[in-house]
Amino acid sequence: MSQEEKAKQETSFRKLHHLEICLKEKVQSHETTKIEDFHLVHRAICDLDFDEIDTSLVLWGKKLQLPLVAAAMTGGHPDVRKINENVAIAAQKYGFAMGVGSQRAALEKNMPYITESFEVVRQLAPDVLLIANLGAAQFGKKWNYREEQIEKAINLIKAQAIAIHVNPGQEVIQIEGDTYFQGFWQRLNGIAEKIKVPIILKEVGSGFSREDAQKVENSPLSGIDIGGLGGTSWIGVETLRLEKETSSLNYEMGNLFWDWGIPTAISLVETRSVTNKTLIATGGIRNGMQAAKMIALGADIAGMALPFLEAAAQGLEELDILVKKFQKELKITMFLTGCKNLEELRSIPVVVSGYSKDWMEQRGIDLSMPWRKKI
Repeated sequence: MSQEEKAKQETSFRKLHHLEICLKEKVQSHETTKIEDFHLVHRAICDLDFDEIDTSLVLWGKKLQLPLVAAAMTGGHPDVRKINENVAIAAQKYGFAMGVGSQRAALEKNMPYITESFEVVRQLAPDVLLIANLGAAQFGKKWNYREEQIEKAINLIKAQAIAIHVNPGQEVIQIEGDTYFQGFWQRLNGIAEKIKVPIILKEVGSGFSREDAQKVENSPLSGIDIGGLGGTSWIGVETLRLEKETSSLNYEMGNLFWDWGIPTAISLVETRSVTNKTLIATGGIRNGMQAAKMIALGADIAGMALPFLEAAAQGLEELDILVKKFQKELKITMFLTGCKNLEELRSIPVVVSGYSKDWMEQRGIDLSMPWRKKI
């Protein structure tokens, strides 16, 4: 087996190992999302009918019944196919969006048992907004991905958008990680002008700063999935993979940087303060009330990964419970803040306290957040 063939096989099995760790180990960040620092103002005079509260929206031309995406999780190995099947069925049933995990293995190996773990998503969710997924490092000088690879990833699941994940923290700790990012930004900007569907940048647990959001605002890219600190730590996942490996130095570095990044709520405030583009709030979102806060802070939509992964591993009944709870939690939050739709939720008062208030003041971010409804 050549070195190239070995690397391709490792990509597929690494995806399976990631999934097993997420389901069996404690992969959460030790830091919080800081969502707890943002407070929605209760409205006692409620002039609403609960059953008439509207949680729908249109994103990239697609009608969604919930402002929710099952964020990129898995794919690329036959053993994870059932996870994608279950989430796709739930997405079709309840009308939320879905992102798949990195499709690199499908592009590199082109083996039916791998590609089918992705193709099944569109087969079971014909009406769902699907988001394809590739890594930013593959667009650097080493791997040299171009529009051809993006088009293949999109076509594989007939996606309405594609996320390019930027994960330098994960890659630098991963023992076989790709740390060759140089040149990806310039190449991706050139590609974005040629691709017909929206391209977004996606972090995987360390968040986006205002400075990076400004770069996206000035680019042909369509938006950001902030992937903030406070949920699954992919630096942590890679660290757990190293426990039985020989690289004790990488294991030590992984523990040191486990909680590196910008908390989700703060990252959302940073990004929305400088961009009018689509923002997806992911990173430690665990319920509908937290999602409501993210939308009130300016997110177009919120996303969860680990809760979907855990529920999907148990079956469709657990997924039903998860989504119904999320929907009820979101609607109750809207009801108690006097919002009959998501547009009104983006206009309500939000009070900032604690760590987040200090951060915003030091970064010169207006505490009144006048840009929450989009610039």
